[in-house]
Amino acid sequence: MIVLDVLGSPGAKGSPHTRVHNGRVIVQETKAVKSWERSVRSQAVLVVGERVEPVFVDQPLRVGIVFRLARPAGHWGKKGLKPKAPARPLRKPDLDKCARATLDALTGYVWDDDARVVELGVVKVYAQPGREGARITIEAVDA
Repeated sequence: MIVLDVLGSPGAKGSPHTRVHNGRVIVQETKAVKSWERSVRSQAVLVVGERVEPVFVDQPLRVGIVFRLARPAGHWGKKGLKPKAPARPLRKPDLDKCARATLDALTGYVWDDDARVVELGVVKVYAQPGREGARITIEAVDA
């Protein structure tokens, strides 16, 4: 099993924006998504080391992701967390779009293709201040 604890602000990868420049189609992604994908990949390199080929090739995988999001400033009062502050994030970023950015970041390094993920458990919670990011677990599933 591989466990990654990534710090940073999870990026949400929506539908790609494209434009044509000099006859070439260019896919544009936001800076937040690029930054998140770099953070995920960097943590993977720290945990599994430099690789020539992915850790998992042609294997079914189980992936769990817990996204830890920052609480909005309005949830805090002079005495700390307001009693009426929601327990779970009910607003953007969308859970599925965060998962897409995270899975894409690991493709080609931890696994050869994110289509190998056959089980995916994804949750979003509020983080303790300074602990925003995600905990990602990856393991092979018996075929």
